[in-house]
Amino acid sequence: MSTIAMETQPLGGLPPAPMVLFGASALAYMTLDGAGISAVWMAAMKIVPIAVLLWLAATALAGSTRLLAIIALVFSATGDVLLAIPFNSHFVFGLGAFLLAQLTYTVTFARNARLSLCLAGRAFAILVAAAMLAVQILPAAGPLALPVALYIAAISAMALSAAAHRDRSSLLFAGALAFMASDALIAINRFLYPVPLSGTWIMLTYYAAQALLIIGLIRGELAPRRA
Repeated sequence: MSTIAMETQPLGGLPPAPMVLFGASALAYMTLDGAGISAVWMAAMKIVPIAVLLWLAATALAGSTRLLAIIALVFSATGDVLLAIPFNSHFVFGLGAFLLAQLTYTVTFARNARLSLCLAGRAFAILVAAAMLAVQILPAAGPLALPVALYIAAISAMALSAAAHRDRSSLLFAGALAFMASDALIAINRFLYPVPLSGTWIMLTYYAAQALLIIGLIRGELAPRRA
């Protein structure tokens, strides 16, 4: 366990400094984005909360879990930037980066999977939600139907592996559901109809999702040390 993780931590075993910085940077970006600021530097500001989570993961996790979490966050930050900067096919490239992030998270969570009755209920909810989204989105996605279908499959696999994780799975499951909600909002807003305050809702659920996933992993590693 690293030094930062062994310090006195009032936030349920988490160091307070990165959590405060994460919240402040997320709020700052959402406020500026909601105000209609669209400068190029906003792409860099968008990934500051993810960079804070990367710092937290690098200092509070260990071993292969730390490496995989860092890789997932790097792919996520790459996707954030690709989606934020308009260029030809930027949506496809951004989608590809997030698909790799979802696959990395899937491997991370699946390494500690455990079958249970609770998992069956969670799995049913995930698969129904994914199927309902696919039925609505894929016919409207046109030439992007295949990459969108692959992404729906990838994020569903991530959610299933998070639901099956044996340590702090409630946090991970909540994070996975928030991630699915964020991406569903993106898809609905892009392919079906405009969602009021879409940017704010998308980023709120996205930042919450990433934080819950990383915090869930950290608390899962801390739990055996507290026993």
